[in-house]
Amino acid sequence: MFALNSFRSLLLILLLICVAALSGCATVKKPLTGLVPGRTITTLQSSVSLSATSGNRSSAGRGYLVYQAPDLYHLLVLSPFGQTMLEAFGESDRFTCVIPSQQVAFTGTLSELPEQSSLKSLQLFRWVMAPSPTPLPGPLGQKVEIAGTTYYYDEIGMLERKVAPSGDQVSYQGYQSLDGVPFPETIEIRSAAGGEVRIVFDEPQLNAPVEASTLKPDLSGMAVYPLSDFRAM
Repeated sequence: MFALNSFRSLLLILLLICVAALSGCATVKKPLTGLVPGRTITTLQSSVSLSATSGNRSSAGRGYLVYQAPDLYHLLVLSPFGQTMLEAFGESDRFTCVIPSQQVAFTGTLSELPEQSSLKSLQLFRWVMAPSPTPLPGPLGQKVEIAGTTYYYDEIGMLERKVAPSGDQVSYQGYQSLDGVPFPETIEIRSAAGGEVRIVFDEPQLNAPVEASTLKPDLSGMAVYPLSDFRAM
């Protein structure tokens, strides 16, 4: 009986050790491998899942994003059947929305979008995609303030969140190493006004050539209206 109780006690101790070890593995992040110091994102092309909220309005869908540093982007929003419902083009503070099925476009500055528009958070896109300061300023797992912006780093040195003096903020989740660059699986943008945009990337491709025409809207044959008239999102 003594031997049996001792055996059971040993099994319990081993089980507790295994649980503790597994718990530790689940909470400790492993450093990314294959990173190239100083390499940044010049272009990005990826399928994306999108969700956006502003006030009582919300929308979600899938699409495709093409980005070229520092501030050019082209976002396609697709219907459940794969048709293009909307195309959004950005360059600095200029913004153009195209609705192909209606042959109409809306163009202007992002500040002209109605306050309730969930697309208004895209005015932060250049700031969102700006690379983290390098070399890392300060100890890992800490927050650092540079020129008014507060940067929050995790325990392996990845940027988790940054907050602008205005209150705008962005978080980065699920880093992976792509082309020697740490790239997040998910980006969540929250404007100081309360609008939120969540972008989940599916098989992103970094630093591949992008045709210049991909990033410029072709408005030939379309009716063009001020961006302030846009009400779709």
